[in-house]
Amino acid sequence: MPTRKRRSSALVECPFCGQADELAIDLGGGERQTYTEDCAVCCRPRVVHVEPGDEPGEVNVWIEREE
Repeated sequence: MPTRKRRSSALVECPFCGQADELAIDLGGGERQTYTEDCAVCCRPRVVHVEPGDEPGEVNVWIEREE
């Protein structure tokens, strides 16, 4: 699970095709976010999770296959 300082993007890997992708993070969207977004390469749906990190100003970002 990548942990990032408060940034507007994170590098993630698609759980379907394995392609690395720069994922935009809407920091104004709330402390905890879960939403579905299609992979730019294989177009399959993936669930994006954003939540606070352990340190102030950090966020954890991870993606998983949509079930």
